[in-house]
Amino acid sequence: MTNKIGKYAKSLLRWGVAAAGTWYVLSQLTWSDRALVVLDPAAPPQWATVLSGDETSPRLTLRMWDDQQVRTVDAAAVISEPDKKNMTVLVAGQPAHLLGVDLADSTTARRLLVQDHSGIHWVAADQTNYRVTLPHTRVQVGVRHLLATANHWYLIAALAIFPLTFIITSFRWHELLKALDIYLTPGRSFVLYMVGAFYNTFMLGSVGGDVLKMYYVAKQTHHRTRAVMSVAVDRIVGLLALIILGGTMAAYAALHLGIRQAGGVAVGSALLVVAAGIGLTLFYNPRLHRISGLDWLLKRLPMQQRVAQAVEAMHLYGKRPGLAAGAVLVSFPVHVVVILSAWLAGTAFQLHIPGPYYWTVVPVTVLVGSIPISPQGAGVMEYFAIWLLAPIGCTVAQAVALTMSIRLVQMFWNLSGGIFVMRGGYHVPTPAQERAVEAEDEDRLDSERTGAATVR
Repeated sequence: MTNKIGKYAKSLLRWGVAAAGTWYVLSQLTWSDRALVVLDPAAPPQWATVLSGDETSPRLTLRMWDDQQVRTVDAAAVISEPDKKNMTVLVAGQPAHLLGVDLADSTTARRLLVQDHSGIHWVAADQTNYRVTLPHTRVQVGVRHLLATANHWYLIAALAIFPLTFIITSFRWHELLKALDIYLTPGRSFVLYMVGAFYNTFMLGSVGGDVLKMYYVAKQTHHRTRAVMSVAVDRIVGLLALIILGGTMAAYAALHLGIRQAGGVAVGSALLVVAAGIGLTLFYNPRLHRISGLDWLLKRLPMQQRVAQAVEAMHLYGKRPGLAAGAVLVSFPVHVVVILSAWLAGTAFQLHIPGPYYWTVVPVTVLVGSIPISPQGAGVMEYFAIWLLAPIGCTVAQAVALTMSIRLVQMFWNLSGGIFVMRGGYHVPTPAQERAVEAEDEDRLDSERTGAATVR
C-alpha cells in the first residue's frame, strides 16, 4: 500500500511540475506578434497586435487591444516591456513603478517610462538604479509568424542528422556491457536501445525504456545488477559529457559574449564535474574509501547482496579506465549532433541566437530535460530556454520554438523504435516477470556461493 501511495505521489509531483511549467510558458506566449506602444507620454503604454512591420521598420501598423482600433505609429513609439512584471526602480532615491523601457541595445537602456507620485513620465536610465537583466525586443514575435516564415529545408536537415545519435550511443552502451562480461551483438544492442527509446517516449511514472533494457539484458545474461549498472553508467557518462561541453561553452559565452546567465551555468557545471571527480577518487582509492566513511555507509545500505554486485560492477569498470574515458569522448559527437540539429531548427525559425551560444543553451535545456522532474521535461526545458535566451532578445515564442524542435525531433526518431517493438515482440515486463528474473538471479548467486564454499 505504501509503495502504491509513493508511486502515485511521485507521478502527481511530476505532472504537477509539468502543468505549472506549461502554464507559465503558455501565459507568456502569444499567437500573433505584439508590441507595447506609447500613444500618450502621460498615460500608461498599451499592448497592440502588430499587423505589419517588424523590429527594423520605421513605422508599424497595429491593432490596439483596448479598443481594437487600427493605428499606424512611428517605431519610436514602440518600447520594450520591463524585465519582469510589477518592477520598481529608484528615481532620485524614491520608488517608482516601471512601465516600459527604451533600449539602446540588449545591455543598455536609454530612458525609462515610470509612474510615481508625480504621475507618468520619462526619466534617463542613468538617473535610476535600473540595470538591464532580461531585455525584451520591441516587437515580440508570435507563434503564427514563426510557423509561417519557417524554412522547411532547415527543419528537414535538423531531422535528418539526428539518427547519428542513436548509432553512437548504442555502440557506447555495447562497449559498457562488454566491460561487465555481458556480450550482445552490436545489432542486438542497437535494437534494445531503440526499443528503450520508444518506451521512454510513452511510459509515465517510474517505469520507462531504461527499465525495459535492463529486463531484456538480464533475461539473456542472468546478470541483473550488472545490466542495471550498465544502463546507469551509460546515462551518467552521457550527462557528464553534456555538462563538460555545456559548461565550457557557457564560460565562453560569459567571457566573450557578455551573457551573465551563462556565467552561472559555467560555475554550476564546473562544480558538478569537480564533485564527480571527488566521488570517483573516494570510491576507487581504498584508503580514501575507508577514511571518508564510504565503506561504512555501503555496508549499512539495505539489500547488501545487490550493493555488493553494484560495487563489483563499478570495480570492473575501474579496471578499464580507458573504456570510461573513451565512453566520455564518444559522447561528445552525440551532443554535437544534437546542438547542430537545434541550430538548424533555430535557423529555420530565424532565431537571432549567436552561433556559439547554441552550445550553451542546448546542453542546458537538454540536461534539465533529462532529469525526471516532469514527463519529457515539459515546462522545465521551456523555462530554462526562456531564461537563457531572453538576454539576447529572443521572445518567449522563439524560445518555445527551439525547445519544441529539440523535443519533437528526438520524439520522432524515438517513435521509430516502434518498428523493432512490433517485429521483436518487446513489451513492458509485468511485476511477475520481473520477479521471475530476480529469482533466477538469486538462484545463480546462491549457486556461486555454494560453489565457493565447496572450494574452500
